Amino acid sequence: MTAFSLGTVWEETIAFLRRESGLLIPVALAVYGPAQLLFDGGMQAAMAMRSAGEAVPSWQALLVLPGGLLMLLGNLAVSLLVLAPGISVGEALAAALRRLPTALGAMLLLGVAVLAVMLAIVVAATLGAITFKADPRSPVLASQLLVLIMIPIGLLWLRLLLLPTVIAVEPRGAIDAIRRAWQLGRNNALRLFGVWLLLLFLSIVLAVIEMFVVGSLSELLKLAIGDTGLASAIGAIANAALEALLSMGFAVYLAQVYRTLASS
Repeated sequence: MTAFSLGTVWEETIAFLRRESGLLIPVALAVYGPAQLLFDGGMQAAMAMRSAGEAVPSWQALLVLPGGLLMLLGNLAVSLLVLAPGISVGEALAAALRRLPTALGAMLLLGVAVLAVMLAIVVAATLGAITFKADPRSPVLASQLLVLIMIPIGLLWLRLLLLPTVIAVEPRGAIDAIRRAWQLGRNNALRLFGVWLLLLFLSIVLAVIEMFVVGSLSELLKLAIGDTGLASAIGAIANAALEALLSMGFAVYLAQVYRTLASS
């Protein structure tokens, strides 16, 4: 399997974004934007539910589900915009909707696999703790168990980073698409880890911008208009727009990685 260069793919991504911004920005704002609003709202509600003194309706935490669905749809559409020459935004979205059931099927299969791995690790760790007369509820054991669970899940996620792109552009079923994405990731685990590090770095930069730039402007807006709710809503929309652009750019990057690996 051909390797890919992180730097070369970055340059190709920047060139494509500059050339096709008129196609990509509407998709980012129309699909990724609402997805980020829903996802952010759901995550904030889930964290608030864990705080002892705050009661939040449980349905708010479920906003992550439609948010994730829209995010997946956006990834499929952007992959088609990058890899299908001459396709329009409408055609890409229509094709992405047709491939969405396959993508959901693949995600469901992976979810079952992850749950099976987690269950096996928990059972093995519990039996080991009982055998060696340790407390299965020990915080130390719980932290070690969490690490044991996250390692295989992380490796699985890295090897299948290209799964949405494969589903978007190749006429395969869910199981075949997983096999194909796994094959594309062969011998490129370290490079895919580098892709994740790149995403992590850009996410940190974006978080700093949201905290110091958007946050400061939101506070100034509160003072100017005297409406805390409206200023907070505008700040949340601005953050979602920035996160949408990052998600769209990352989808373009992965599509360029796929182009390189699939051409071998």
